[in-house]
Amino acid sequence: MVCLLVSAGVILLIDRWSKAAVRILSSDQSFSCAHVVRIHRVINRNAIYRNEVARFVMVIVWLMALVSTVALRHSGLWFHAQPAEIGVGLALGGAAGNLLDVWRHQSVVDFIDLGWWPVFNLADVGIVVGLLLAFWR
Repeated sequence: MVCLLVSAGVILLIDRWSKAAVRILSSDQSFSCAHVVRIHRVINRNAIYRNEVARFVMVIVWLMALVSTVALRHSGLWFHAQPAEIGVGLALGGAAGNLLDVWRHQSVVDFIDLGWWPVFNLADVGIVVGLLLAFWR
């Protein structure tokens, strides 16, 4: 359970820090890294993020995921291996990072642009990598 909490906390802190750093950039500034990755701020203002009921439901779903994870972990059926525990923590921490954005700003800051994929953020990376780790057998 410690690995889950630590990995969730680490990705949440990294996500909050990276989004705060990117918020400083103006929307027309960008940085490229070896012409593979471009860093530029994109504010995702999905209409559902402005709906108070939808935001409340998102929090409930996140809490249900947390409770389900803890229950499955204690049952011994799922997430008992350390990589799976770390993965679930990354997924929950990443989701919490985006959820905090939705709750506080009614938008999500995305900033990693590969050119061939929609722009995303480190919380999204935590969610995807975390779920892959959690369900890897």
